[in-house]
Amino acid sequence: MARFYYAGHRHQYLVTRALIRSSLSTFFPVDPVTWKFTASAYGKPDIEHPEVEVPVRFNISHTRGLIVCAIVRGYDIGVDTEDTERSTRTDMDSLASYFSPQEIDEIRNLPAARQKQRFFDYWTLKESYIKARGLGLAIPLDKFTFLFRDDRLDGFQVHADLDDDAGSWKFWRVAVNRRYKVALALNAAGVDIDLSACKTIPMATNETFPLTVL
Repeated sequence: MARFYYAGHRHQYLVTRALIRSSLSTFFPVDPVTWKFTASAYGKPDIEHPEVEVPVRFNISHTRGLIVCAIVRGYDIGVDTEDTERSTRTDMDSLASYFSPQEIDEIRNLPAARQKQRFFDYWTLKESYIKARGLGLAIPLDKFTFLFRDDRLDGFQVHADLDDDAGSWKFWRVAVNRRYKVALALNAAGVDIDLSACKTIPMATNETFPLTVL
């Protein structure tokens, strides 16, 4: 049962559900109201009905002012978006709760003016990975590391405890605008992936949106 603490939560919930249905029906000839969903023990959403020829995976993320839905055929996917205008004062004081030692060092060694942006780079990437794995915070956040070089994502490492192959993953950082950061994780290394995006008002408009991949 969904519970809402104020009207904004309820509105966001309804828009999110409508976005998922309308987005899926853009790719498959299924009436939006026909889709039925389930969730894993860790809360990862999945499609229960109808069955399609190639398994479809989707993931959803929302922050103040933006909802993102990512859809792919046949691969595990995770997406995260964050509003960089929100305060990170508490988060920056407890980096060890979210990041690996290498990531913490990288943030702290940056000029103060750039630390907040790097914080969100790491945050969205890490969230996208654990969401794609479907295990949530059962995956310790300090057991995998993203590496940057000259502001470009340059590597991904996982601790042996995670029983995962870092080389099997692809990651993208996508620029929506200066305010929002979006990261996408896909367990599909070695596969050519064409990214496309639409700006959607559920059940109303669906416009192609130019992607800038960082």
